[in-house]
Amino acid sequence: MREDLLKEQLMSYARDAAEAASQPGAEELHRRARRHYRRLAALTVTGVLLAGGVAASVGLQRAGSLPTVDQPGPPVTAAPQGVAPPESFVAWVHGGAGADSGELAVVSTATGETIRSLVAQSNPYWAVSPDQRWVYFRSSFQPQELHRVPVAGGRAERVTATGGESGMLAVSPDGSKLAWEVHAGNRPALRVRDLARGTERMLPVPGPLTGPEIISRGFWAWSPDSRQLAVQVVHGISTGYSELKTVDVATGRWRHRFNFDARHGGSEGLVAMEWPAGSRRLAIVRTEVAGDPAAPRRTYRLGYVDPATGATTPGAVLASGRDLTLYPADFDPSGRHLLFGLQDTDTVSTWWSRGGKPVRVKRIEIGSHAPAEVAGAYVGGQW
Repeated sequence: MREDLLKEQLMSYARDAAEAASQPGAEELHRRARRHYRRLAALTVTGVLLAGGVAASVGLQRAGSLPTVDQPGPPVTAAPQGVAPPESFVAWVHGGAGADSGELAVVSTATGETIRSLVAQSNPYWAVSPDQRWVYFRSSFQPQELHRVPVAGGRAERVTATGGESGMLAVSPDGSKLAWEVHAGNRPALRVRDLARGTERMLPVPGPLTGPEIISRGFWAWSPDSRQLAVQVVHGISTGYSELKTVDVATGRWRHRFNFDARHGGSEGLVAMEWPAGSRRLAIVRTEVAGDPAAPRRTYRLGYVDPATGATTPGAVLASGRDLTLYPADFDPSGRHLLFGLQDTDTVSTWWSRGGKPVRVKRIEIGSHAPAEVAGAYVGGQW
């Protein structure tokens, strides 16, 4: 018993001595306090940014706070814990032999490198299911039906047998339906397929029609509840006049929402439209052109539009530079992270952003070539 008490007392002395030896001095305590204060300040700023992101579905900084693409910052490959984007996305990776070569592939968000090839493909239209299990695409080979291939890799299988016509396609947020662009005569339309039942429904845009110039330009999006589709309908290529319509997928009923007038920046310059998860507003990306017409400076700005009222909220500047093209942006299933691609005179690059400075996934030198002429090149993708 006495031996046990003696051992315990000796151990207590040892612990006290160790703690005393490791106790920092006054200078060290002051240094730690300053570092702790800086961390708290950084966290406070981050909290403000993320709070703003909740209000806009994705926390992107306001205009003027991002570096231009002319002088991009160094790539970042790690995100803070809890705000990391999906680990991978699907991109159309060019084969180097022109527009007829290439493949759909899974690409790492962290490294920008191809993880696995999925299917040989020269058609740039594809869609990833929200559960990230399937990639739907229109086959480049006859018959040009819609197919799907597992994201994990495997054999592609045919989904439709209704003709090869299709442009942009998208899976509903609940994963139950697939929609794609078609034309019913001169009338633009969307076709929706119930993936479980195998039934399809045509949703032609209602008139009055002025001829084949009426197009949707590929700018449409599923609502977060998977019940509606929001569509930009352009009335004549030369007029630039367009409107936003929504259609109830179950009833086929279309509703005019608003015209893209000066409040929304007009109908020109719209390059992307999404309806982020958890948001009642559409996210749109527009082009602002300024400077010398021979070498204009293009600024791509994110904004938000309430489809019920047409009220517009300006958002962040995604990129700015000369001879710059932004490829359609894509939100991840959570609606928090935005993936987009950029091309300038001699490079293509892919970026993502949730708040603060956009993170570059990969930058590829293409020189004077088109991306399709550079093996391994890709611009943006889909989560």
